Amino acid sequence: MAWLRLYITVEGYSERKFADEVLRPYLAEFSIDVKSRMVLTNRKLGKRGGVLDFVKIQGDLNRLMREDAHSEARFTTMVDLYALPPEFPGWAAARKKAAPKERVSILETAFQAELADPRFLPYIQLHEFEALLYCDLSQLQRRIANSERALEALSNEVAGLEPEDINEGATTAPSKRIIRHLPIYDKLKVRVGAPSAAAIGLSKLRAKCPHFNEWVGKLEKLGLGNAVKMSKS
Repeated sequence: MAWLRLYITVEGYSERKFADEVLRPYLAEFSIDVKSRMVLTNRKLGKRGGVLDFVKIQGDLNRLMREDAHSEARFTTMVDLYALPPEFPGWAAARKKAAPKERVSILETAFQAELADPRFLPYIQLHEFEALLYCDLSQLQRRIANSERALEALSNEVAGLEPEDINEGATTAPSKRIIRHLPIYDKLKVRVGAPSAAAIGLSKLRAKCPHFNEWVGKLEKLGLGNAVKMSKS
């Protein structure tokens, strides 16, 4: 059976490491070849990383989809809702919704419509990559020395909140809370973030993060749908 190529355009190094170390081996079971890449933010300098404005990510994705126009190619994103630029399509409608899940649904639908390619399946993380780490903060503790008391205080602070409900404030976004309690994380995030998420395990991440779970489920269906299509050809 022919494999699908799935390009995952991410915001930064942590997300790319997560895509490579967690999503790639898992989705290989569905005959999906994951190709992670950071968004191109400066073509002249070849700089990648960080969604600075919608025009840049739109242009980067459009170029990629033109370069691989084959039917077996698929495209998705992993970008944060936190600090998403206000010129993003659907922003005006989304900001009227109180529930984060409703806001992100509007944004993803508008994003998909704007790119107008049926092979594109957008994903916006509630509220940023670090939300996944709250599924089990002990994995951070194992990787950062002398962090037990800081992470215990953080756990108490977010008690009763689901990981995807930890909000997008300048001081209360998932990563900002970690850094406030454990400043060293700001320097270690790439080194320990993705490995911590990987150690938590995809099953637990999906169980505690419904929106993330929906995305992974849609990616699985890409492979299953392709298998059915190939069996009929």
